[in-house]
Amino acid sequence: MSWVKSGYDVIIVGSGPGGSTLAQGLARRDCNVLVVEQGEYLKPDPARSEQQTTFIADYQRRGIRHNVGGESKFYGAALYRLRENDFRASPTEHGESTAWPLSYADLEPYYDEGERLYSVHGSPEGDPSEPPRSRPFPHGPIEHEPFIADVVKRLQGCGVPVGYIPKGVDRGPNGRCVLCSTCDGYFCHRDAKMDAEVAALRPALKTGRVDLCTGTDCLKVLTTPDGRRATGVLLRRGGEEVTVHADVVVVSAGIRESPLLLWRSRNDAHPKGIGNARGALGRYLAGHTCGFIFPFMGLRPIPELHQKTFAINAFYGAAEGWPYPLGVIQATGQIPIWQHVFPLAAPFVKFVARRSLVCLLMTEAVGTAESGFDFHEERIARVHNPKASRETYRKLRDTAVSLFHKAGFRWVHTSVHFDAPWHTVGTARMGVDPASSVLDADCRVHGMDNLYVLDASSLPTAGAVNTTLTIIALSLRAAETIARGQRRPRVEVA
Repeated sequence: MSWVKSGYDVIIVGSGPGGSTLAQGLARRDCNVLVVEQGEYLKPDPARSEQQTTFIADYQRRGIRHNVGGESKFYGAALYRLRENDFRASPTEHGESTAWPLSYADLEPYYDEGERLYSVHGSPEGDPSEPPRSRPFPHGPIEHEPFIADVVKRLQGCGVPVGYIPKGVDRGPNGRCVLCSTCDGYFCHRDAKMDAEVAALRPALKTGRVDLCTGTDCLKVLTTPDGRRATGVLLRRGGEEVTVHADVVVVSAGIRESPLLLWRSRNDAHPKGIGNARGALGRYLAGHTCGFIFPFMGLRPIPELHQKTFAINAFYGAAEGWPYPLGVIQATGQIPIWQHVFPLAAPFVKFVARRSLVCLLMTEAVGTAESGFDFHEERIARVHNPKASRETYRKLRDTAVSLFHKAGFRWVHTSVHFDAPWHTVGTARMGVDPASSVLDADCRVHGMDNLYVLDASSLPTAGAVNTTLTIIALSLRAAETIARGQRRPRVEVA
């Protein structure tokens, strides 16, 4: 056992926003933690060493699928709170968006803590959907570039409020962020983006209470014979397998890997997989139905600038002439989306995208017992996406196009929605009923004393805003729960 110690209080599998934030929260509370990560630290692409950022597709072409910090290394740094109504049951075109087993008020202190940990810059100005907060944002908003400020002014002239996107970046005196054009979808070589590694894991490692094992696979979560407690994990690094024990085990491996790990961990006490006694594991896959609009700015390409600073959340609730919540209109970064279309269409898409202010439209896609993963042997054999909210997306798209037309944009190109959801959640979701959920309100597996899941798979619903800050808040809440040894009465699972 030369590459890992023993005597940990908590083992965390995964170093994304859930795992890294939890490690930081536990380290501050004097817990000894092992973080297990399948990937390695990201390094700049040597073929693009002259650049200060590298696009996610360049790593994918090199076969890199896992890394320290998880997908947050490539996120656009948008750190939104879910809205109050997102925690309540609400109707959608494909059925009810389920209620959470906790309220916005329960999570608000941890949203606040997460905003400070991740140095969020924001303002409630121009956002009618902004929920109540106990304190102001830790930093003021990222102001719009002059090019973007003109667009915002034109939109506001139509009588629609336009808000700032809350962003986790190292901006300010001595800050590393220069507000470049390559943030959304890129790995920042400057470490200016407050991702899970930069904001949470590095401070956690500096405490001396957290160890990180990279290039390490977690094969199984181990339990007592009666299946009531997790005793540790079985790890493999290279050709060597070791068992590491801890008082608490937390799975934070992501939307696919977390439920798959619990499935692989089946034993006599959990013959269908841990947390799957009633068939909820891997089910209820949910997320956002998304698409783009392209307000055309003119024949000259848009200059390189930091454009992901504004969003229109005025249609977050039900809209006139439509019974369901619509969603958000959000400026994107300057992403080379033409690299992800059919080759014959790429030149046209590139021409339009480089001359348009690209905006992302997001509306909720709810999960059901039919949406999710089919497990076979040790892998996911098939994915069943939730039904896309096609009509709601179409209404949101028409609303956005009409707004930009009214603001003086004569040509607004549109895309159809994507059938596969974005910002996916729910495959090991929280709930009060073990028949339709895997976790309780503390993100602890039903029927177990000391096994938790903290990542996107824990969220019951996605709302219509970016979900990363909610994962962060849940992890900070769990850090407090785990460190204090608090336990809710365990739900017995038949």
